[in-house]
Amino acid sequence: MALKNILSAGWRWCLESVFPDDRLRLVEMLCQAYLDEAKDVVQLTEHARRMAYPQFRERLLRIAVEEQAHVQLLREKILALGGTVPRVTFTLRNGRNSWECLRIDVEEEKRDYAALLEQILQIENVDPELAEGLRHIRAEERRHHTELLDMMLKSEPYALPVLTPESAQAEREKQEWLEQQKLEWWEKQQAAWDAAGKPTPWAEWKAEQELTWMVHELPNRELEWIKRRIGQQLEGITAFPLPAPEPSSPATAARLAA
Repeated sequence: MALKNILSAGWRWCLESVFPDDRLRLVEMLCQAYLDEAKDVVQLTEHARRMAYPQFRERLLRIAVEEQAHVQLLREKILALGGTVPRVTFTLRNGRNSWECLRIDVEEEKRDYAALLEQILQIENVDPELAEGLRHIRAEERRHHTELLDMMLKSEPYALPVLTPESAQAEREKQEWLEQQKLEWWEKQQAAWDAAGKPTPWAEWKAEQELTWMVHELPNRELEWIKRRIGQQLEGITAFPLPAPEPSSPATAARLAA
């Protein structure tokens, strides 16, 4: 059964039969899981930008996109239980190089993996189906931890990224593209907000949109940029023509014909 179906079934049962105190406890635990996952998405996206290795940059962004699904599901279930989605505020942890950034990410995934187990043990008697859904999330967290650890072990602990003129130009082009993407996305969001009659105050709405961009939109745009660059590079590759065969002498031609 798909993760979303498992969680949806669990919440239908929960809304109908869980006592108010149990529901409050579920919301509190889900809010903590939501904060952990949202923080991971933002930090993984930032660390991907700092990677010295392009192949690691794409892998980090793919992990961030997968963690987005966790954030979205947890958000939906918090709201379904009548809770309020918490505001995400934290300080990014950055390393001096790719290895240190990956080490931080490995530590965070290990911590989240342990925290999910504790949450599962606390709720499995209250809502077994919800606990099963969180086990699926925990399984993905374990896989992400393994991937991050593999990247860290393949990185050079003391290597600092070398910024060449070409890479600096590529980074400027990327940031300009991302700014344009954000502007277009922001205009659409604001148009929808205006059309809905501005249901929330401007400051609250703006903070929510910034979080939505960082957690849900930016990793996808970063990954799209990488794919665009790879496509451009492949288009620029031309096959080397094979050298033309040298003309053979009449004697050689006759011997080959025989």
